[in-house]
Amino acid sequence: MRFVFRDLLISIASVCTAVAVSAQPFPTRPISLSVAYAAGGGTDTFARTFAESLSQRVKQSVVVENTPGAGGTISAIKVMAAKPDGYALAISNGLEFEMQQMAEPTVGPSRTSMLTPIALLGTQPMVLVSRTDLGWKTIDDFVKATKSQPGRISMGSSGPGTSLYLAGSMIEKGGDLKLLRVPYKSGPQIVTDLIAGTLDTAVLALPTAQSFVQNGKLTALAVTDQRRSPILPDVPSLADHAAYKGFDTKVWYALQGPPKLPESIVNMLGENTRAILNDPAFVSKMHALAITPAKEGTAAEFEELKAAQYAAFQRALGIRK
Repeated sequence: MRFVFRDLLISIASVCTAVAVSAQPFPTRPISLSVAYAAGGGTDTFARTFAESLSQRVKQSVVVENTPGAGGTISAIKVMAAKPDGYALAISNGLEFEMQQMAEPTVGPSRTSMLTPIALLGTQPMVLVSRTDLGWKTIDDFVKATKSQPGRISMGSSGPGTSLYLAGSMIEKGGDLKLLRVPYKSGPQIVTDLIAGTLDTAVLALPTAQSFVQNGKLTALAVTDQRRSPILPDVPSLADHAAYKGFDTKVWYALQGPPKLPESIVNMLGENTRAILNDPAFVSKMHALAITPAKEGTAAEFEELKAAQYAAFQRALGIRK
């Protein structure tokens, strides 16, 4: 009887300890927000804008850490290995390993990142641009020039497995083109080479290219959304071209955490994220970056978009499931 009573006390103590740990306040120290791209690009700019708003709501610093490379997998692996306590988060698209596999089939079987989805933040169109001295004005000019010089027109984008790279692959396949693909670590590096004349064309996040298009240093040929962007209303959609009917792909941003992130932390971060997405001042900043805020700002909305975009990439690139 004495041993049974002792075991009962131990069990009660264990339960109380677990409840106490799960009930600990969060956050009590700075949060790290991992970004898979170098500083200065569109994703970095948005991440810092979001981090500032999240910091104000949770009353703790949210520190952006740039971890570029390997199509976003370095950043994803870093957060995957973190303790599931909410202090290591990421802004990503959630398909880092799957998209890497689509871009480079020889790297081995696709893996699931296993990051915990917290909330979809928004989506953003990309834009196909060229250096101005080529004289291209339309997507037709780009297609004709590329077909006349197979393998000689260079296209820059972030590394294999990223949304920008796969959008470039979809443009290449849809137009039956052969491009010289050149990977970069950041959008600003691509812009530098385009203006210098050492790179011919590129797929960029719209905000990265916006000011350079508006001041005449780059030529915008088409946006990747099915609709024109209010930021560059004179630039047509790729879907308007006969070779790219139905073309519709975007960069999307989601907040994620390590595997097995407690539901209480997911809910707390999700609620704060949805409050941020409903803040008119923050929405105005998103619109300035050509980002359309998520309708719901939920993990379920993110999972639905992720599945749809992955299937779209597979169809466009002719990849069997």
